[in-house]
Amino acid sequence: MRRIVVGDDGNGHGRVLAEEDIEPLTMALLPGAEMHRVWELDALPDLPVDKMPPRTDTSYFPGPGGVRFGFISVPPGLTYEPDGDLSEEEMAVVAEEAEAKLPGMMAAFDPAAPGMHRTDSVDFVFVVSGRGRMRLGDGVDVALRAGDCVIQNGTPHAWFNDGSEEPFVFGYTLCGVAARDASAKQ
Repeated sequence: MRRIVVGDDGNGHGRVLAEEDIEPLTMALLPGAEMHRVWELDALPDLPVDKMPPRTDTSYFPGPGGVRFGFISVPPGLTYEPDGDLSEEEMAVVAEEAEAKLPGMMAAFDPAAPGMHRTDSVDFVFVVSGRGRMRLGDGVDVALRAGDCVIQNGTPHAWFNDGSEEPFVFGYTLCGVAARDASAKQ
């Protein structure tokens, strides 16, 4: 995927700050899935932007005021169920890889409900291609197709592709908000 970042040239005109290919991130934990981490900020920039911001090496999910922008391709049949043939040691290696590539991701997932996760963010999602579904915490499934948009407000959810051939591809922008009060969940 090609990323083009535009900023200010110092005279109020646009210029290309960066133009590069973003390689997909893959993990053994999610076989066949691809993630393109296109743009990640831990705080909103001041305008005008005249240089590339430092790389974000913090959590995959944004903290308050942070933003994440990217694309996810979910292959047909992905269940999020761990491979039953993996030993405990092999599973630990797979989980370590996921944590190294997407820090904080594992903590957001519910081990009792494969694929279900909840974050302290407002997520803007748009389906690029394929057909899939979003599962909500109460067991409701929402069918999705190319052109659909979802505004996800920090509730439990999971993404699935029930098709047999085409990947379910969606773009996302995650906007970090203040952490929820643990006592308010009750």
